[in-house]
Amino acid sequence: MFGVKERQAVDQSANFFNETSEISAFRNIRSILIVDEERDILNQLSQSFAICAKQYNIYLAQNGKDALEVLKTSKVNILLTAVNIPVMHDFELPDYTKLYHPATRIFVMGEDDPFTIKNRLADLKISGYIRKPLRIEMIYSILRV
Repeated sequence: MFGVKERQAVDQSANFFNETSEISAFRNIRSILIVDEERDILNQLSQSFAICAKQYNIYLAQNGKDALEVLKTSKVNILLTAVNIPVMHDFELPDYTKLYHPATRIFVMGEDDPFTIKNRLADLKISGYIRKPLRIEMIYSILRV
């Protein structure tokens, strides 16, 4: 009348190890946030990084507000930002990033001679300064630092 189902052994170790590897693979995903008000520079940089950094997620922002949204919703390993961007000025974005995301490496782009702002760069412990116009070698150097 009442059937008794035979209990089957379930090997969960295979699933457990698959899930763990997926999680650890997810943790290894790296990302770059590029911030500049000029669409041409964003396109140039995103294409260059797409070629040389295929394992990276690339986020683009044309102003400080959009950059903050990315920083709040995504883990960013590298921030590459122009000094003066709409909505934020001077070093507000690097200041915010250092305060709330201290593990993020920050590279600043600008037309100024780096010696004129070297004290500010040193205070923020900026990973590097890239002078515009940009050269492809400088983009590759960001990934090596």
